[in-house]
Amino acid sequence: MDVQEEGKQNGIMEGIGIVSKKSKEKFVVVEGETIDACLDRIKAAGYFPVKRTEEPIFAERIENGKVQYVPVDRKIVFEAKLYE
Repeated sequence: MDVQEEGKQNGIMEGIGIVSKKSKEKFVVVEGETIDACLDRIKAAGYFPVKRTEEPIFAERIENGKVQYVPVDRKIVFEAKLYE
């Protein structure tokens, strides 16, 4: 089977609901969820974590007529790869 025929075959299979998972996926720790719970969710989805990033969340506050940006929370994101 050449590459073109294989692509057609994959397209047909996707059309009937058989779709392969992405090789990389991002998982966000949602509010109220622990990091361990997120890692369990990643494992249950068939992935393993390879990178963790944290992004600060800022709030704008006005004090003495000046605008200040104060960190109020953080967003934790895991990059994960599919088990092969």
